[in-house]
Amino acid sequence: MKRSFASLTTAVALLLALIAEPASALGVTDTTTPSPRVKIELDGYPLQVNPEPLIYEGRTLVPFRALAESLGLTVGFDAGTDTVHAANGQMDIRMQIGRHTATVNGQPVALDVPPMILQDRTFVPARFLSESVGAKVSWDAANATVEIASQPRDLNTLVFYGLGSYDKRGYLPKFDEASFTWSRLNATGDLVFDESEYQWPQEGAADLLREVREAKVGTSLMVFSENASGELTRLLEDKQLQEQFIHTLTAKLLSEGIESAVLDFETLGRYGDDIEAVQVQYAAFVERVAEALHEHDRKLTVVVSPLNGAYRGYDYRAIAAHADHLFVMAYSYIDDKLPQPLDRINEAIELATAEVAPQKLLLGISAFSETPETVGQKIGLAKRHNLDGVGFWILKLFDDPFMQGVEKQLLMGK
Repeated sequence: MKRSFASLTTAVALLLALIAEPASALGVTDTTTPSPRVKIELDGYPLQVNPEPLIYEGRTLVPFRALAESLGLTVGFDAGTDTVHAANGQMDIRMQIGRHTATVNGQPVALDVPPMILQDRTFVPARFLSESVGAKVSWDAANATVEIASQPRDLNTLVFYGLGSYDKRGYLPKFDEASFTWSRLNATGDLVFDESEYQWPQEGAADLLREVREAKVGTSLMVFSENASGELTRLLEDKQLQEQFIHTLTAKLLSEGIESAVLDFETLGRYGDDIEAVQVQYAAFVERVAEALHEHDRKLTVVVSPLNGAYRGYDYRAIAAHADHLFVMAYSYIDDKLPQPLDRINEAIELATAEVAPQKLLLGISAFSETPETVGQKIGLAKRHNLDGVGFWILKLFDDPFMQGVEKQLLMGK
């Protein structure tokens, strides 16, 4: 960095600390009015950045890496030319420190204000970076907030099918994977396909599976248990029962041509349990199931309670060492009929990504709880943390407005 520019940025920093102006539509400023603290809201939830955003010559500048990565961009810096760059496979954006011209996919674009380095961080114009990748930006003057609606992204999508979803099967081709809720543990810990509402359909299953495959949608079989009769505890304590379970599950996947399994084993690690022992037992069981399925080129997804939830029997790191994906069931924090709190879900994701690579995580979203408006906020959290994808419980709750709310956030279909 040239010494003259470093001196300039120091002066700018001191000036901004004293007279940072408010913006009008990220544009006109009133240089006589001290600025309130500027905030960034991404998909309806605050984006915490450090240092904080600032306003310079009527434009909001934000720390480059924090915003770019939240929009799904890979970032870099060329020290030789003082150039920051961000890319996502379709877009390549380059900005040189102190210069008023950027390039987008090689084409020059004029900037109202240049990127600059303050407090050892690169700041860039929020609107330019966001809109360059297709995000929409607005300015809430009353709350001094830049509101960004992120661009649709290509995340993996899973939807659970069953429990009355038949009339909604027309939505299935939009998803990457359909997980069929057609099996469960019975009271003795055996894997069964003919009990309760979690049962294999007596008619139409083969036709539906064929229809889904023709639509190039992946298939999985969900196995359900909430340990209501101690069946899950019994399974985890009995190696012979585990062997029988693995044999039955593998045989069913192979005979029906289903590509993977989803273990939806809930309520592990209740209050009063030996949490560490439960975690060790379950992780060892997952390892055995995963090894058996992988031998037959089948995959395994494990449903886990959120780490800020009530059930603590899930060692994320140990499970992820063998499972292909973890489905974080980040809901039921409050009444299931109400939209779930974004702060709790964001916390659940942050706790999960501290243990497991984002590429192995699916954010679980309950269609019982969300509306066409709020479902987008939840998907937005999965996008900002660059999770592998999202999963929805359950298809029978979908309708056209809800599907449209999902599609505003995701690139869907084949």
